[in-house]
Amino acid sequence: MAEHLLRLRFEVLLLGCLLLAGWAVHGTNRWLEARQVERVEDGNIGILPDGAVLRVLSLGFERVVADLFWIRTVHYVGDEVSSAADWPAAERLAQLVTDIDPHFDPVYVLMASVLSGLKKDPDAAIRLLEKGAAVSSYWRIHFLLGFQYFMEKGDYPRGAKALERAVELGGPTYLQFLISRLYSSAGDPTTAMQFIALRLQNEESPEVRAQLEKRLSDTWINRDLALIDAAIAGYTEKNQRAPKDVHALVDAGLLASLPRDPKGGEYWVSWDGKAGSDLPYEVLHLNMPGGR
Repeated sequence: MAEHLLRLRFEVLLLGCLLLAGWAVHGTNRWLEARQVERVEDGNIGILPDGAVLRVLSLGFERVVADLFWIRTVHYVGDEVSSAADWPAAERLAQLVTDIDPHFDPVYVLMASVLSGLKKDPDAAIRLLEKGAAVSSYWRIHFLLGFQYFMEKGDYPRGAKALERAVELGGPTYLQFLISRLYSSAGDPTTAMQFIALRLQNEESPEVRAQLEKRLSDTWINRDLALIDAAIAGYTEKNQRAPKDVHALVDAGLLASLPRDPKGGEYWVSWDGKAGSDLPYEVLHLNMPGGR
C-alpha cells in the first residue's frame, strides 16, 4: 500500500513537471511568434531572453526550447532584411541557442559557417566554436575551429592544436598531414615531426603510413635546410664569401654538428650559396590569402 502511494505521488509530481514544461514551451513559442524578425533596415531583433535561465526553466526539455529558437535563427539567417543588414544578431542568436542547449552540435557547425563565411566575422565564429569545443566531442567542431585559426587568423599553432583534437575524436586521416604542414609553417618543425612520429605509432594502414613517413622525411629535410641556410648567411656575412661545404659551417661554429638527412646522407652547398639535399623532398609552406 505504501509503495502504491509513493508511486502515485511520483506520477503526480511527474505529471506536474510535464505540464509545467509544456506551459514553458508553449509560452516560449508564443513569445517567439510575437517577436518575429522586425522588418527594420538594421535587421535588429531586439532584446533576447537569458539562455541559461531558459535552460533551467525548461525542466530537462532544453532541446525542445532550443529547437524553437533554432527555427527562429534559421528564419533570421534566411530573411532578406537581416541579410541586407549583414545579420547583426546572428551571433547573439547562436549564443542563445547554445546557452539553452550547450550540446546542440549542429548549431556550432552551421552558425560558424554563417558568421565567418557570410558575415565575414571570423572572431565571432571562433568565439562560438571555442564554446562548442569546450563541451563537444564532435570532431567537425574542432576541425572548423582549427580552420578558422589558421586560415582566417594566420595562427598556425592554435590551428594545428585544434586539428589534432579533431583527429583524436575521429576526424579524417588527411588532417594529420595538414597539421604537420601547419607546425612547419609556424616555424616549429620539431613539433611537426613529433606529431608525425606519434601518428606512426598507431597507424595501421600501409598507405597512410607511407604518406606519413614521406611527410616525416620532408619535414626533417626542410628543418635541416633552414638551419644550414641560416648558418650559410652568417658565414657569408662574416667572410664575404659562401662556404664550400657544410663541414666549413661546423668548423666555424655556426652548426653544432654535421646534419644528416633521413637516410644518413650529407647535405651540400650549391653554387648559389644555398643548402641542398640529394633526397627528393617537398617544400612545406602554405600559400595563404592576403600574403600570410
